[in-house]
Amino acid sequence: MQQNHPDRITHPLVRTKKGFERITLDKALDLAASVVKDRRVYRIDYSGHMGLLSRFFHQRLFRALGTPEVIWDICSTSGDKALLEATGSIWGMDIDAIRESDLLLIWGANVHHSSVHTFRWAREVGNVYVVDPVVTETADVFSHIRVKPAGDVALACQLARELKYLGLDIPLELPDDDYLASVSGVRGDQVRSLAEELVKSEKPFAFIGYGFQRQWNGGMAVRLIASLILALGKGPRYYFDRPYSGVDVDYIRQGHRRLNEHTLSWTRLSVELAGENNGAMFVLNSNPLNTLPGRSKLKEVFLRESNFVVVHELFMTETAQAADLIIPAKHFLEFEDVVPSYGHRFLGFNEKAFEAPPEALSNMELAREISRRLGLSDPDFYESDRALVNGALRLLGIDYDTLKERRIVELPTPAGPQYLKWPSWDEVQQVLSRPPEIGAFMLLTPVAQLRIHSQYANLRSSSFEAEMNPEDCAELGVADGETVVLKKDSTVLTARCRHSSRVPRGVVRLEHGSWGSLDSPGLNDLTSSELQLYGGSQLMWTFVDVERRS
Repeated sequence: MQQNHPDRITHPLVRTKKGFERITLDKALDLAASVVKDRRVYRIDYSGHMGLLSRFFHQRLFRALGTPEVIWDICSTSGDKALLEATGSIWGMDIDAIRESDLLLIWGANVHHSSVHTFRWAREVGNVYVVDPVVTETADVFSHIRVKPAGDVALACQLARELKYLGLDIPLELPDDDYLASVSGVRGDQVRSLAEELVKSEKPFAFIGYGFQRQWNGGMAVRLIASLILALGKGPRYYFDRPYSGVDVDYIRQGHRRLNEHTLSWTRLSVELAGENNGAMFVLNSNPLNTLPGRSKLKEVFLRESNFVVVHELFMTETAQAADLIIPAKHFLEFEDVVPSYGHRFLGFNEKAFEAPPEALSNMELAREISRRLGLSDPDFYESDRALVNGALRLLGIDYDTLKERRIVELPTPAGPQYLKWPSWDEVQQVLSRPPEIGAFMLLTPVAQLRIHSQYANLRSSSFEAEMNPEDCAELGVADGETVVLKKDSTVLTARCRHSSRVPRGVVRLEHGSWGSLDSPGLNDLTSSELQLYGGSQLMWTFVDVERRS
């Protein structure tokens, strides 16, 4: 268990010429406060365990210190922007609607791994189609539509063409189906059958995944999928995202402060911090040297002697290994918080179950302690957790005591689609026709089962396993179990090759998230830090060359 794991960091550590040495918590906090005085300060954070207090409250302090706002654009940003442009809302329906659906379309998600409720309900629906280039555990159970990697936009256009033929009002002027089929890799008869099933169904539902929208054309794919469902005239019967409707998150993260104008892209952090030579970086709720693209460049910034890196952590992750100061964090079972949910509109109360090590702090406690040492007088910096919950939930007519008593409350239904605005064919063609990047193989890097990126399993591994199609391996002369070398620009990563017919030709599949050594190459040394047309990441638009290690 993480809470009492023998490798857990329970005391503050400072980097010295001899390595990390233990110091007192008071000295650690004094040092953390002192480094902000003559440096540019950066808040480097993400979602952590999704608790609203631990995710947002510390931002009040860092906003007052003038840190840039972090734009969390690595996950679903492209889909958010595309849906807002197409419908005026990012909301569809709760995944609970699957239970009363008569057709389920799972597009780009391995729900067997990532959404166990959806997988169970899918079995009850029965009439289930899975769009995925890989024969995942989900695709293997249901009707699999094996799209080419990055062929999702073309497939959506094929569906639009068929639905238009069946009488639906779809304003796109679409090209010959042979062209679209050559891009998507899906036969016309398969598409025609799915289109007919969609029109015939009374309550279809689309579960829109995250992986494929992290490619060059991902935002457009999300836009077209949602538009197709809405064109059926049966309501916004798709799931996209439903974290915390009705909760005043800005109360927690801002108080009465405005957002800073200067911003940092989370996806492009390695690029945007590349020239920093006098920075104080505070890392919370994240492990950027494991999960962010451009890892080697970001590592160089963190290790630069002129910068100072404070990491708030439970374990010696790659990011913690690069720190100048490590302050031990509380586990989420060691403090109270309020936790939203993906897929539905329930807000849960996170109970405290264990006592924390004496020198471990929650994010909220850390922010308050640094504020005290900086002599900040504004009461905003010291608001209690109870008061924060009351402020965030006041518009819902509930408070801390009510939530703690009920454990779970249902949030209001957010405003759904306001209209349907189809893209022009020129806009679609712009992302259909982009040529591939340099490199013979597309690199797909999904999350392993029962993990959220680098969280929860605490797996340490300096080796990687690359799944490749046996026909590709035969051409490369690589036997099952042999070592291959993945190359992109000057980066080289070695991996054990595993033959797998579930992976299409031209693809290398490596699951990400295992913790490694800071001194060893990482998977995200290879991935792209560029942003796509709709502003989100394109992690899954990375191309590499693969060779048999001689």
